[in-house]
Amino acid sequence: MRYRLVAFLALTGSLVHAQSNAIPGLGGRLTDLGTPNNYGRRGPAHPNGEVAMCYSYTMCNNGLIVMPWLSTNSNPMAMQHPMFAFMIVREAGGRMIQISNDAAYVKHGYAAANSNSVCGPCQHPGTSAAVGINCADTYGSNTNANRFWLGPRQEIDPWTGLWDPIGSYFDQGDPNIGPPNNTNGIRSLTSGNFADPVKNRIALKESDLLAGGRYFYYMHMVVEGESGAEHGDNLGYREMSPSWNGSNWNWPAVSSFTNGSVLEQWQGATVSQASNGTEEGSFFVAVSVTGPTAGLYHYEYAVHNFDNSRAGARLRVPVCPSSTVTNIGFRDIDGIALTDWSASRVGDELHFSAPLGNALEWNQLFNFWFDCDVAPVNGYASIDQALPGPGQLAVSVATQIPGGSAAITDLGSGCGVPRPVLTASELPTIPSQGFGFQMLAMPASGILLVQGLGTASVPLAPGCLQYVDNSSAQLFAVAVTDAAGIANVSVPVPNLPQFDGLVMSWQAAQLVTGGPVLGELTLSNGVATTLGCR
Repeated sequence: MRYRLVAFLALTGSLVHAQSNAIPGLGGRLTDLGTPNNYGRRGPAHPNGEVAMCYSYTMCNNGLIVMPWLSTNSNPMAMQHPMFAFMIVREAGGRMIQISNDAAYVKHGYAAANSNSVCGPCQHPGTSAAVGINCADTYGSNTNANRFWLGPRQEIDPWTGLWDPIGSYFDQGDPNIGPPNNTNGIRSLTSGNFADPVKNRIALKESDLLAGGRYFYYMHMVVEGESGAEHGDNLGYREMSPSWNGSNWNWPAVSSFTNGSVLEQWQGATVSQASNGTEEGSFFVAVSVTGPTAGLYHYEYAVHNFDNSRAGARLRVPVCPSSTVTNIGFRDIDGIALTDWSASRVGDELHFSAPLGNALEWNQLFNFWFDCDVAPVNGYASIDQALPGPGQLAVSVATQIPGGSAAITDLGSGCGVPRPVLTASELPTIPSQGFGFQMLAMPASGILLVQGLGTASVPLAPGCLQYVDNSSAQLFAVAVTDAAGIANVSVPVPNLPQFDGLVMSWQAAQLVTGGPVLGELTLSNGVATTLGCR
């Protein structure tokens, strides 16, 4: 069963985003993708080469003000215009991976057509240098594949939407014309024609296309000055079914367009999103946990950097210190083993750490996996930021983690009049400073708290059972209730992995003359605790 974790919203404030250049009322929405086409191939003959493909998009202005679209054929270096990033994803074998190359460049939009849209009747601004309220713009696949308008992803801040044309790829030219003209703000890239037909385009290995599974084409629209609160409808995807007809690849769509993260299509996975406060972008984290098989649960994580400009340098997953973790794996996009993230156990966490130069940047999807003998619970993983900047050093994302089995179980009722009530204060996690018991009994009466290993059911008197095993029973605490009849006993749990899974039983006795046990005791309900980490 698929579901979305929402606890992260309160922790991260991801419902309220802001950034320094936010323009009130500015908003764009991606509304469609389609018509994928081929744009050349390179390398060995089929089925061992790479093919270039691209697809169309439609967007609309669903904001309250006109959206600037200043880049035009006559002014291609204007800064304010939407930009569009591409990604191809495959789901197979219980994993969702990015199969498009990381060298796929981002489309810089130029000129807006301003037509009616699903956002409403177009309020035409009277110029192609802006998108009017409710107006739409569509770029066909041929236009999106035109390399005259494709620039590197690394030049763009996905959170603010800022792009500086000075010193950019367009300014430098290809090949780079050198100083001083490569930083003068005048476009030096005068043609999108290259000998390599795949260069700068979406490149796909034919081996990936033949591997089977479910395939999706995805897009992320970046709008300068759009508030982070409005970024949620800037992304979307469609499922396709690539096929080889003997001479070319075909890309028929098998689903309609959907806004949101493509990770939502990972069958059986849980998807969450969190940002770094209100001044930086977010990550999507999807997790699928299967098993146990031979006592091991398999944990699969897919982490997609949506619009976080500071990138991710480390994924930290909490694990019980006493747990066994095996079969650790990682997958990025480049296929180069020397740039893979390393994995290590550090205290009560499993760390996946990036080498220099291979942080998880925006519009990238990396995969992490391992096996563990501890069952999953809801918790938080952390993504350490790769670069300095506003916000915290790490982003905390709600997900599933190997969390042990901390639990409290009712063993049965007590006996006698008045009958004391024993209640645990919180789950007995490892470690825990807040765990303990509250005992409710007569005011100003003596209470004995007894504990032991395991559980039992020993008759002591008619209707009275002892739930603590005699062989390990011992007095844990003596307390006196206050005027309200309440006594609290703290039972701190140390951070000792050998305690993981330890089952203990607890029962309180109240000193009452004429009680059913030994003529002087009434008994509380029994409570069993299972220690575990979370």
